[in-house]
Amino acid sequence: MADTPLVTNLVVRDGSPQRNPFPFYSAFSGKGSQESVQFHLLIESDSTEAETLCQRAFGSLQKSLTGGGRTSLTTVLQEAFQACHEELEAANAPNDLASRVGVGVTCLALRGDESYLAVVGDAVMYLRDQHGVSKITPAIQGTSSPVLGTSPDPIEVTMARPALKDGESLLVASGSLEDAVGYDGIENIMSTSPEAAIEKLTLLMGDDPLFLAIILNTNVS
Repeated sequence: MADTPLVTNLVVRDGSPQRNPFPFYSAFSGKGSQESVQFHLLIESDSTEAETLCQRAFGSLQKSLTGGGRTSLTTVLQEAFQACHEELEAANAPNDLASRVGVGVTCLALRGDESYLAVVGDAVMYLRDQHGVSKITPAIQGTSSPVLGTSPDPIEVTMARPALKDGESLLVASGSLEDAVGYDGIENIMSTSPEAAIEKLTLLMGDDPLFLAIILNTNVS
């Protein structure tokens, strides 16, 4: 992967791009053994109080991800998602199962020339390389809970480690993208600059109550 990847984010809420995307998107550096890692979080929810719920999830995830423990990055991501799930589930416990609302989370972790993706929810991931655009097949497919915080059962985290070379790009977006556009549309979006891609996504997904996306581009030598 290129030495200096460029991360571009998009948060569209009720048709308007958000200049301040927090708490639906945030980026921060790790600490301790993970001090060289840059974390990018996308958090979404169907709750009528989505902002409050997503902010609570962000607080839990940031605390875990910057804990500084001496363990692998994959383990750090798994444990952070599980801790957030348990915290949100405890807050949801007084509500009956039908009324519980959780959050979907995507974390892109960058460390040097490595990228890690951890996902719980319906986010989709696409890689554009010299052969065109392909959907990333996750290493683990979560089945026990579609979102964090709605079930007492442990969650499974979808993990992927896309390897990008110069000139390649990665798109991670809310699952509603696939309902709005087919393969040709996604290829068209990813074949442009990050700025143009963001404009296209904003127009395309403007009717969504909440749409999130990250575009990761590598430098062209």
